[in-house]
Amino acid sequence: MTRPTLAVTTKPTKLALLFSSSLLALSMTGCGGGSDGSSSGNNENSDNDGSTPPASSVSFSETATWQVTNLAPDSATCYDFDAKAESSCDGDTWDIKFENQARSVKLWSNSGDSGAGMGGVFGLIDWSDLSRYTNATLDPDTGRDISLHYNEDRSGGVFAAKPWFEYNLQGNHQLYPNNRVYLVTTDSSSDMTDSSVQQPIYALQITNYYNDAGKSGYPTIRWIDTALPNQVQTQTINATSNDDWVYVDLKTGQSSTDKDSAWQIGFKRNDVILNGGDSGSGKIGGYLAATPAGYYDAKDEPIVSQFITDGSAATLADLTSTADYDKPLSARSWVIDSKGSDLNPAYTGNFPNLDFGWYTYNGMTHQLNAKPLDSAQGALIRSAEGNSYARVRLDKINYPDSTATTATSWEFELDIQPAS
Repeated sequence: MTRPTLAVTTKPTKLALLFSSSLLALSMTGCGGGSDGSSSGNNENSDNDGSTPPASSVSFSETATWQVTNLAPDSATCYDFDAKAESSCDGDTWDIKFENQARSVKLWSNSGDSGAGMGGVFGLIDWSDLSRYTNATLDPDTGRDISLHYNEDRSGGVFAAKPWFEYNLQGNHQLYPNNRVYLVTTDSSSDMTDSSVQQPIYALQITNYYNDAGKSGYPTIRWIDTALPNQVQTQTINATSNDDWVYVDLKTGQSSTDKDSAWQIGFKRNDVILNGGDSGSGKIGGYLAATPAGYYDAKDEPIVSQFITDGSAATLADLTSTADYDKPLSARSWVIDSKGSDLNPAYTGNFPNLDFGWYTYNGMTHQLNAKPLDSAQGALIRSAEGNSYARVRLDKINYPDSTATTATSWEFELDIQPAS
């Protein structure tokens, strides 16, 4: 099973799915672009605390086809699946937005940074698994409530592009840190990689996500000013709120819920942002400096035995051995937070054949093709009102003929779970 990627009024909790800020766009050229970016995703163990709509026993009982024909550059088309009709993107009722950008296509839910609604995304998931769901808020195997496992659209960067955890490795809906080391610069416009008093550069690991009682939403971070690698600081953050970010100043170790305070990094549940780009007014940027050995195999698949053992002590040397870091080659290599959605995964494969989750790109014909059912992926999307859902799959991308490089329409098939 492909893991789901990585909380408005009462917005649902988000599970960061691991999608690259530089690769979130469904790029037609394979160059990527976009958000927070989240990656293959993850959901965390959580209980319904009343801040999200409760699980519903209503099933998928209606169907619809959404054909997008407005493919002009820089255009957006929105769809209200409750009404089974296109809707104004300026209104409050749209549930899915199809945005045709200059060199990419992106999909958005009416949530978070994309809209004021109570929408969210669970996915992408292999269609062979997603088709087994009869209800958008209950796991088909366990009957477990997954209503808190929907992600808002959001801003994010390196922590989504290069995730700090893996999810559900033992079927227990837990997050498992990989103890990666991230560089955090205080001036992403500079190509300096050596810390100074004027321009500190920190290195940071996230080593745990649970408190002593086993409750989620308590990330433990440890960090250094890279000029002083032996002065390691550690702090556990209460990031349990589904609505409020906790902002941390790595210089002082102080934390606050005031976005106007001094901060470099912010936490909400398992989401992580930096103070720059779409996430803040600062100039903070990030870069993956090291992934400790033994966590991933040659195919970049997690090695479960390594993850289920607490590796925080063994990987401290990865944090303090600054000479071994990978470092950005220029200022352009710093990853800045930008808007993204779990509907926009990073591509996989190698040119000329690229896989964007919803579709594939053929670099020889320059056409995009909806994936057949046996390899398709789809998503569960919550409505702007937060009380209905749709299971969505891309069925067709239509061209006038086999030689054309400009599509005439995209067709999405929806199974709709109406409000209960």
